[in-house]
Amino acid sequence: MSTAAAEAQIRTAFMTLFNLSNPSVSAKIAVVQNGSQLRQTMAKELTSPLAKRAGGATVQKIAIEHGAPCQAESLPSPCAAVTYSILSTTHTVLLANSKGFAIDVGSKWLVSKTTICTLLSLANGNVTPKGC
Repeated sequence: MSTAAAEAQIRTAFMTLFNLSNPSVSAKIAVVQNGSQLRQTMAKELTSPLAKRAGGATVQKIAIEHGAPCQAESLPSPCAAVTYSILSTTHTVLLANSKGFAIDVGSKWLVSKTTICTLLSLANGNVTPKGC
């Protein structure tokens, strides 16, 4: 897969995950590494007041990595370091310049489970949610 195609998949995955105005749990877990393990947690979190404010994400930077950089983050190779911002439903920035990761699973780029679990933990008072 070309770098441009990989970056497009990564952007789409982040946008799908953080477009919480679309409450489809299936769409969210489809773009997350081992997303089915997070189904119950995602269903619960999508009803929160915080989730109702999020309307998507913009991706500012993607750096596709191989080998040691991925291993340092406990991710399979290849992986991608992603800088993104979470947007409100009115497209203002709610959380700017966040750092996350994407991984290639069978030629499909997904948001790493660690990325969403870190955010879910922060939203829950640093308590690791079920499935993480």
